[in-house]
Amino acid sequence: MKNEMVNELIGVMRERIPKGSNLANSLMEILCMGKEAIYRRLRGEVAFTFEEVSLISQHLGISLDKIVGRRMLNDTMFDLNLLHTGDPIESYYEILVRYAKLFDLLRDDPTASVATASNLIPFTFYSPYECLSKFRLGRWIYHHGKMKPPASLSDLQVPDKVPQMHWKLSASIRQLSHTSFIWDYNIFRSIVKEIRYFAGLDLLSAEDVRNMKKELGLLLSELEAVTTTGEFSKGHSLAIYLSDINFEATYTYVEKGDFQACLFRVYSINSMDSQNPRMCNIQKNWIQSLKRHSTLISQSSEIQRRQFFNEQREIVESLQEA
Repeated sequence: MKNEMVNELIGVMRERIPKGSNLANSLMEILCMGKEAIYRRLRGEVAFTFEEVSLISQHLGISLDKIVGRRMLNDTMFDLNLLHTGDPIESYYEILVRYAKLFDLLRDDPTASVATASNLIPFTFYSPYECLSKFRLGRWIYHHGKMKPPASLSDLQVPDKVPQMHWKLSASIRQLSHTSFIWDYNIFRSIVKEIRYFAGLDLLSAEDVRNMKKELGLLLSELEAVTTTGEFSKGHSLAIYLSDINFEATYTYVEKGDFQACLFRVYSINSMDSQNPRMCNIQKNWIQSLKRHSTLISQSSEIQRRQFFNEQREIVESLQEA
């Protein structure tokens, strides 16, 4: 079994290094070792340490689940992406960086695709909007009680690297070759309800509400424009579906070439993810099955598309009554 796992690790490493690259040379650079020490490990004479496997996993984007988890038919390993520091904003930034690395792996690859079934507005859409993204962060901080909640979004101070990473995330997903979303009909109703709730707790000012209402209007116009064209930009296709049934959470499946991963949204801003092939196929098939109960509105179904966006604008306009 030990030899089989080493062979599986070596096989996956060969898949992940650039074509034409030498595996030994790549490992020498990753592990800062001499060639002979690397070859002893590749021949199975010396075992890879846990630290060495962790470094390889980090640099090559290999899930240990792909090496170990494939032996367990009904068990799957997930990365929960939970807090790693005592500073909530720094932890939040770490989560953003992890997502950015995932999308960087996919962008500009013609085989890459992302499919998401979402019952909330996908964060990658509204991350460039200052007040909406701050509201998401402030709400998360309030839930965890990690620091005193601000009375206004203007009181929530974040380092410049956070909005910069927001922009990077938003730009990355717009550079993917194929992106598809299945939306719940209530995606805007949910955020409007939350804004009203937190305004009622005096954690949002009247100006905050006005600013977010304005940003939601801008976001709706942007979404309607890209839905009409069916592209984020030239050569980057976008398919939007409206679901006729409700679903419990936000599900995402990503793939390119020999890489695949599935993500489940948890704890407001986190996603637990897995690269287990069996779990990824289950997620992919689940998202595909939801399309059978959905209507494609990108570049088609113009009446349904207009009706949907008009309804969302009415929901956003209702914020003035808060």
